[in-house]
Amino acid sequence: MDKQIFNFVVEAEFDGWRIDKWLAKMVPTVSRVKIQKMIKAGFVLDGNDEVIADVRLKISAGDSFTITIMPEEKNFVMKAQDIPLDILFEDEDLIVINKSAGMVCHQGAGCEDGTLVNALLYHTGGVLSSFGAEAGRAGIVHRLDKDTSGAMMACKTDRAHIEMYKQFANHSVEREYYALVWGIVNPVSGVIEKNIGRNPRNRQEMQVMVDGGKPAITNYETVEVFTGAKFKPISLIKCKLETGRTHQIRVHMASMGNPIIGDATYGNMQKHLVQIENKEVKSMLATVKRQMLHSRNIKFTHPITGEVLKFDAKIPDDMQMVIDFFRGL
Repeated sequence: MDKQIFNFVVEAEFDGWRIDKWLAKMVPTVSRVKIQKMIKAGFVLDGNDEVIADVRLKISAGDSFTITIMPEEKNFVMKAQDIPLDILFEDEDLIVINKSAGMVCHQGAGCEDGTLVNALLYHTGGVLSSFGAEAGRAGIVHRLDKDTSGAMMACKTDRAHIEMYKQFANHSVEREYYALVWGIVNPVSGVIEKNIGRNPRNRQEMQVMVDGGKPAITNYETVEVFTGAKFKPISLIKCKLETGRTHQIRVHMASMGNPIIGDATYGNMQKHLVQIENKEVKSMLATVKRQMLHSRNIKFTHPITGEVLKFDAKIPDDMQMVIDFFRGL
């Protein structure tokens, strides 16, 4: 049997049910025991493609979920690969890294190796939490987009993973991002509260939604503005997330009319480049090959010791080069 993918929206009559009981009801050909196994293995995602790992999660009417039923013999086989990592912190329970741009966090369709998980397996000698292992996501509690760089953490033990999952679920983890965006954000600082959901015409993209979607809150502040007579102003901003929706900062900034420079999905790079007359500026920006978005730091409570930890990830060379260029004009 090939894998089966089911997409469901919770109807009112199932409000408050446990997710494992509800999914067993929705997919009667699959036992509840196997449903629980699929949940623990990371094969159930919510409407924002976030992994649901708690079989006892209480669902609400209107919630949407995707479950992938995998035959036992087709589970992902995770390979340890010797890929360099920038380690910010590590102990027996967790590891914090400065992820490089271009690295995918975990395995998925069309991506079988070269991921952060492959690198972590090699570095730790295979010591990662088991949650999501069968889905190629061992140790992964949260993610950064492939072309977003910066600080993120992973868990080496199941106990740490469960506790960190709770912290992300109750939004107690603090994350600050730096981004280069087109134009001057108006107002220069503020809070963006706009629901985000999947684009029904392209499931790979997210969009701001007036009706539906999931609540998403981004706090932003302008750090520096670069202006010139012959090029559109560019701003360096920092963002703090209160929620962690897929592509949240990218979608929110685009909705403000200030998309992130280099964002191939939401940024329309060519449209902005043709508006620039200064050849030197245009030439510099044409070298940008990914969204200029970086997870500058992450702060959380150690899941075992209770110590409050904060880690900073240096702005990477490609982004710093753009900043230095505009500062030098």
